[in-house]
Amino acid sequence: EPYDLKIGTSDRGTNLDAMKHEDLPEFRHALLFFGGLKGIEDLVDADEGIMGLTGKDADKLFDFYLNTCPSQGSRTIRTEEAVLITL
Repeated sequence: EPYDLKIGTSDRGTNLDAMKHEDLPEFRHALLFFGGLKGIEDLVDADEGIMGLTGKDADKLFDFYLNTCPSQGSRTIRTEEAVLITL
């Protein structure tokens, strides 16, 4: 079955603190996507086959595009830290 909820995480996403629990729809299969060191935007720019989008349009690939670490003090967060913080 396909994913019925797709969440991308990015420091350029909507602040997670602004989201309410009621904003989440019911779902059976969720995908939580973490970008690399340069973020999801860079991955989209590097892949010409992604629906003709550029990195600045990366949010269109997801139902929610969230900044789950809005108070981070550095440009990057290690993936293992981001997973724990986000979950």
